[in-house]
Amino acid sequence: MTTRQGSFELAITQAWYRGALWLWLLWPLSLLTRFVVAWRHWRWQQWPPAPAPVPVVVVGGLTVGGSGKTPVLLALVSALMNEGLRVGIVSRGYGSQAARGPARCMTDSDTPETVGDEPLLMYRRTGVPVCVGRDRAETVATLLEQHELDVVLSDDGLQHYPMARSFEIAVLDGNRGLGNRQLLPMGPLREPVSRLDSVDWRLVRNGSDDSSAFSYQTLGFYSLQPAVSDEWLSVETARERWAMLRVAAVTGIGQPEQFFRQLEALGIICSHWAFPDHYAFDRDELQRIEADIIIVTEKDAVKLRSSHDPRIWQCRIHAELPSALVDALVAHIREGV
Repeated sequence: MTTRQGSFELAITQAWYRGALWLWLLWPLSLLTRFVVAWRHWRWQQWPPAPAPVPVVVVGGLTVGGSGKTPVLLALVSALMNEGLRVGIVSRGYGSQAARGPARCMTDSDTPETVGDEPLLMYRRTGVPVCVGRDRAETVATLLEQHELDVVLSDDGLQHYPMARSFEIAVLDGNRGLGNRQLLPMGPLREPVSRLDSVDWRLVRNGSDDSSAFSYQTLGFYSLQPAVSDEWLSVETARERWAMLRVAAVTGIGQPEQFFRQLEALGIICSHWAFPDHYAFDRDELQRIEADIIIVTEKDAVKLRSSHDPRIWQCRIHAELPSALVDALVAHIREGV
């Protein structure tokens, strides 16, 4: 696998999930994290934010890095809309201009630079109102001022206590687990493991419990270039057509190995190119990759629409959620509407 991730970032991530002993050198800093987390939690328990006019559902995680929150949120939007509910999304827009500014609702002219790759993916994929900004509480208020909604889904924000919420979903990776179960920087946790006891629902990617397990279903491959005659390929067709070609999987997500394993499970043999999460791809970098076909995730694809590289195909997936979660969430929302 070719990687452009920083050597320190890669080393410490591997150490978290390998349980490296040298991480105990960071234990004093993790104690500081524990103190800050406990103080913030106590503060917002004493002075909780005022409830929002509609239910706010947080889809968040306990660990840094990707755990599958975006596909879960997209699947929830689809499921709730099928129930006739009006849905909106709030997000910080990590690494974008919006993450440093006041709340605003997205428009068709927005780019990954202005609002972030994940919010832009959600906006284009779902068509529902999406509001981004530095302060999530302000972002929820702005969204509800401009749109009549039945529920607001928060992309991440489990640790953003100033934002009122009525339902929390913690998304976990069944393969990676919680690593060494230590707080940052000694481990990958943003909050102690005990935080999971207070959420309303746990979702575990590739888990074994029917009420909490979810998995990905590959829908197919889509060309980024309208001029390409076949704009969509099924998995079977792609596997057949690309069998004798040089195929490269290129991605800048939190867990690139998950993407690579997914393609291998589909029978698509390819070289692996991993970049840092939210990486802003350079056109020249892609041109230097010697491949006939380049496969990227949907999150990567929103940053590559202007690349005009006919080799690029996005792999579109759908998260299969437990029906018990959808039923419980619909009931919760209708109680609050």
